[in-house]
Amino acid sequence: MDDASDSRPPGAAPAAPASATPSGLRAQVRRDVVLGLRAGVSTFWTLARVMIPAYGAALVLERLGVIAVLARAAAPVMSLLGLPGEAAVPLVVGYVLNIYAAVGAMQALSLDATQVTVLAVAILIGHNLLVEGAVLYRAGMNGAAFGVLRVVAGLCAAAVANLLMGLF
Repeated sequence: MDDASDSRPPGAAPAAPASATPSGLRAQVRRDVVLGLRAGVSTFWTLARVMIPAYGAALVLERLGVIAVLARAAAPVMSLLGLPGEAAVPLVVGYVLNIYAAVGAMQALSLDATQVTVLAVAILIGHNLLVEGAVLYRAGMNGAAFGVLRVVAGLCAAAVANLLMGLF
């Protein structure tokens, strides 16, 4: 760079690049918004292709009564958590569907505050296993193993919560 082409006084900061001008900034923001929208729609579509069929399968299992059968089979585990056998219904519904469905299923039961808390701990750790397992599988992880881990962790945490709440 020769001194004749540089009209800046000695020690002055270089001039702002053309892209920093208001019209350049507007073009950059527009480009970034378009790129962000494309990436967002692509991600949404990728997840929707996994989540919608998994959610549909869970609903079919519920309509066929499979979830109710699973709930009856889980009744002995519920007693270990200080819960009545019918508490298996919202637990299984939460595991297979989602937290909101589990809360709805809990409404039909007569549970005290301790039982609701214990059940909520298990559901919050292990909810929506089919959908999230499918997403994890799509992401390259073992969705089934992660699901089993969440169920075991949820039941263990619920047992600890039951024991701790029994102290107070």
